[in-house]
Amino acid sequence: MSRQWIPSRVASRLAPGTKWFVVAVVGLAGSAASAPAEAAWGIPYRLPPPVVRTTGPDQTWLMDIPERPGVRSKGKVAVFVFKGDDVYEPVRAAVVRLLRGKGLNVTATLRPVDSAAQYREMSYALNLGVFVEGELIGEGARQSAIIHLRSGVTGQRIASARFAGLTKEIVGAVGRGLWPRVGSAMMRACSSASRPRHREREPLRIEAGTPLDETPIASRGS
Repeated sequence: MSRQWIPSRVASRLAPGTKWFVVAVVGLAGSAASAPAEAAWGIPYRLPPPVVRTTGPDQTWLMDIPERPGVRSKGKVAVFVFKGDDVYEPVRAAVVRLLRGKGLNVTATLRPVDSAAQYREMSYALNLGVFVEGELIGEGARQSAIIHLRSGVTGQRIASARFAGLTKEIVGAVGRGLWPRVGSAMMRACSSASRPRHREREPLRIEAGTPLDETPIASRGS
């Protein structure tokens, strides 16, 4: 409590016991007057909590990267959707990133076909050397990922690799171990596909200028 100054003429007229009482009252009045100002400046302004927006993992790997002019890739590969992969396809994403890191031109937008002949036709038309197929089976620590390579030249499977464990463990294992297992087979297949090949069958053509037979049905054969 701070003492307030009282004029000497007023203080001299007060009884000895009342002087300090007046000082106390004046001090309280001064404190009360300054309280609103202190309260106005003393309450901090609280910012609203930041809005946290949860987003999924990066999915830019799904987009095909065009080949840079003057830079020749080591081969072109198609990686199909892996059956049983999680919603954000972490295992397939690991395969795509790995192969691109090895200098391959990888497309992730194609769909598988039904027969070896159709794979050969797709390989010829799109200059694809290898098709990568995959499937995840099981759950938890008993989960397995099976990855197959299919040659674009023959349309047949040429190599396979299996990885087991939780999804994040499989992703790490793919990054470390897929290339040592299938890399040589993939490069041989891409090299074979880059050689000149003959198309097995000509694409279907429709002659738009062929005249129609407008002979009435009733008069045919007469």
